[in-house]
This record gives sequence, structure tokens and C-alpha cells, in this order.
Amino acid sequence: MNIELRTITHDNFYAICQLEVAPHQTSHIDSNAISLAEANFMASPWYRAIYVKEQPIGFILVNVDCQYNRLSLWRFMLDKNYQKQGFGRQAIALLYQELRQEFGTIDLFTSVVRDEKGPKRFYLSCGFVETGTLVEGREIELVFSLDSD
Repeated sequence: MNIELRTITHDNFYAICQLEVAPHQTSHIDSNAISLAEANFMASPWYRAIYVKEQPIGFILVNVDCQYNRLSLWRFMLDKNYQKQGFGRQAIALLYQELRQEFGTIDLFTSVVRDEKGPKRFYLSCGFVETGTLVEGREIELVFSLDSD
């Protein structure tokens, strides 16, 4: 099934805020409502809803730091009912494509908690690599070069 990234508008933001991760994941990611609120305090946020057909299934938030020419994936979530079906990898591939088109060939950074149940394996399987840096002393920084794939 093909997915798409859509702009979040007045018409779909409530549905996006209602999406939930699995209970064991709640300590690893904030709600979409909190993430959308945080986006208001970023200088240049880039966020999209993940859709399958007409159904919202996830959310992506990227912080665009124009001063340092750096993209940071702050939030990536799929609703608990749509995980482990290949949608995550499809969404990441589509994210790479859209970021390349809009920003060119720069690196996309993210960070993950040091926890076996965290998303590190997922990101590594999508092409991210460890940088060797700890973010805030507790999260592992990962990077994907947008010109590497």
C-alpha cells in the first residue's frame, strides 16, 4: 500500500493528535499534540501527517536549522495499529525524498534513547548510522546523509 505525506491543516490536525503509539513506547516519544505545540517554538519546523489512502497513520516533525544547515528529525511516529506493516520504512523513504527535493543534499540527524525497546534498530535499518555523539548525555545521535542513498 502506498503512503503519502500531507500537510497538517485545521481539517486534519485533531485526527493527527488522536494517533497513539503502543503503551511500551510512550516513554520514548511525546504525543503529537505536544509535538505540534513544540513546532510553534521552532524557527523553521517542517511537519507532515503520514497517510495511507485517506487514513492518517502517523506524524513527522523535522527541525530545520538554517543557520547551521542542519535537519533534525524530532518526531517520527506511527499509530500502534499501523506498526510492523512496512509503513515506517516507506514513510522514512518518502521523507528522504521530500527533504532532498526541498533542502538538497544535507544530513538528517535524529537521536534515540539507549534502550533495547527503543527505535534504534529501526533507524539503522533505514540507513541511519551512529555518529558516536551522545545528545544531552543520554541519547544516541544518528545521521542519514541525504546524498548517500
